[in-house]
Amino acid sequence: MKALVTGSNGFIGSALVERLLKNGIEVNCLVRRTSDLTYLQNLPVKLSYADLRDASTLRAVVEDIDMVYHLAGVTKARNREAYLQGNYVSTLNLLQACDQYSAADLKFVFVSSLAAAGPSSADKPLKETDAANPISVYGESKLRAEEAVVQYAKHHFASIIRPPVVYGPRDRDVFVYFKSVQKGLILLLGKGTQPVSLVHVDDLVEGILLASTTVANGKIYYISGDGTYNWQIIGRSIAAALAKKPLTLRVPLWLLKLTAFMSVSAAKLANKPALLNWDKVAEMKQAAWLCSNERAKKELGYKPQIDLSTGIQRTAAWYKSMGWL
Repeated sequence: MKALVTGSNGFIGSALVERLLKNGIEVNCLVRRTSDLTYLQNLPVKLSYADLRDASTLRAVVEDIDMVYHLAGVTKARNREAYLQGNYVSTLNLLQACDQYSAADLKFVFVSSLAAAGPSSADKPLKETDAANPISVYGESKLRAEEAVVQYAKHHFASIIRPPVVYGPRDRDVFVYFKSVQKGLILLLGKGTQPVSLVHVDDLVEGILLASTTVANGKIYYISGDGTYNWQIIGRSIAAALAKKPLTLRVPLWLLKLTAFMSVSAAKLANKPALLNWDKVAEMKQAAWLCSNERAKKELGYKPQIDLSTGIQRTAAWYKSMGWL
């Protein structure tokens, strides 16, 4: 069996690659010439250099492949067009290449995001049957990519994974929170009680693999850990793992908006994506980001194994071992 993994050099992608290799599957990693290959350097994988934004480079990559795991995308971009190019157009190009040049029984799994569905209410996790209502350009671009996968799935095997917040070794987003706690601060937006769903990267990888073994015909699956959390609870769990007693600092929305304005302004001058943009502000001020993993449990046999405390402890230990903390 041969698998193609896009986004293979990233946080989630590299964890998936390692798991596929452990399962005895040959792995072809789609990368660009400028990709950081740190997490792939010592792995027995084939590197295929191509650009998802250029459909002409993809034929040789998808031929003689049994499974495609499409994780590549952009989470930060300078403008709406860049989001669409990085998430929607890239996915469409890959789907078209698979349709034209891959075997008819190819299995395609697209890793999207909870952002494609939008926020939930504080007391009702989203289900896959709920209407999507993205509130960010990033979420919109992911939803359009999902719609392309659904069209492709009318004639091919394809499924869609929507993870919530993902954490674990190699992650750099939630790592910012670890670093803050290490320095003695738990930073909270407002009261810090916004309910969120979380998933450890190892549980997410398990869900992705399960989705490639079940004929889904374009179905969407939320792959999430069990339980509901908020950033106050998460901060305390990190503090326990780091043996810290941090102060809690509540950040008012106006200060977050001011910080975003400064970040966006500086990014425009540097012609780079902003680390904190208006999309992120819009997402952070929502009532909740909850999703239900019941369909994944029922139809895929998915069973999350890593609870928050264990996952945070393992992640903290990895950060320490790598000198990140």
